[in-house]
Amino acid sequence: MSLLERKLWRNLDVFGSNMDEDVAHHFSFLKPASYDDVPLLAAANFLEEFSNELDRLVVLGDLATTGMDQDLEVAAQVFLDGRTKQHLNAALEPRLGGLGIPMHIVPGNHDRYQDDKATPGGDAFDRYFGSVYKPSKGVCSDTVRNDDLAIGVISADFCFSAGRELAYLRRLGRGAVDDIVLAELDYQTRQWQRDNPDMPVVWALHFSPADGVSTSLVLEEREKVTNLAKKLRVNHIFCGHTHLRKRQVGTHPHIYCAGSVSAIDSSDKHFLHICTLSQSDTKQLQLEVFDLKYDEHLQEFVSYPVSIAA
Repeated sequence: MSLLERKLWRNLDVFGSNMDEDVAHHFSFLKPASYDDVPLLAAANFLEEFSNELDRLVVLGDLATTGMDQDLEVAAQVFLDGRTKQHLNAALEPRLGGLGIPMHIVPGNHDRYQDDKATPGGDAFDRYFGSVYKPSKGVCSDTVRNDDLAIGVISADFCFSAGRELAYLRRLGRGAVDDIVLAELDYQTRQWQRDNPDMPVVWALHFSPADGVSTSLVLEEREKVTNLAKKLRVNHIFCGHTHLRKRQVGTHPHIYCAGSVSAIDSSDKHFLHICTLSQSDTKQLQLEVFDLKYDEHLQEFVSYPVSIAA
């Protein structure tokens, strides 16, 4: 309802930030997919503390409430503004661009909404985040190197494209595998594997191709993604979108849904994930994913007793 009445709150992404916590929680339904500034601040503090040990920050979409200028401006300030060379500005607002950690970013469906009615296909995200988001046919490749190890991070944008005639409920919360984007994902993955033999590739998507995702959040034709991953031996897919931490492991590909780091409607479900790549004496590579969960009482991210090694 707030999206249809934007004039009441000139900037949805910061509406409620000065409210009493209990009041803000009751009104959270008025802020679909906007951020909660308290866990976001805690995330910035954590990243600052360990910034010298982190090689890449991977952001899995829905940085803004919509793809309109007033929302993208807020997201760009949070993620890209590095003028202070600090993780906070003078007003103690998070400025992740000041951390100096290279970023790999993929847009989410909210970042592609052209208006308050969730019309898909917006391209303003590319303009605001063009310094870090440089896709070819919706796909970005990135190489993370440390000593003798390297890992490829390749992301694909499966948000609905402009001009798609979609029923209103279908355009909310969903995406679809685009064959052009999928072909480019295939091409860039093969190219990276040729250039970096014996080194692993992970895919970073906004929409989850895992089993059991609700109909309202599904990636349509998701089997095309998982089948291609098996064909190319891409064993790990990281995704977001659902606001829920979920893992589908034990078969290839392993699929990790990160959950939300600071969404207003994800109370007590905020997560950060630390991924480490190591090599054994026998040259076996191991990717391990550690969970960190936001503690509302401590107001910081703390170790969560789950890790996945594969």
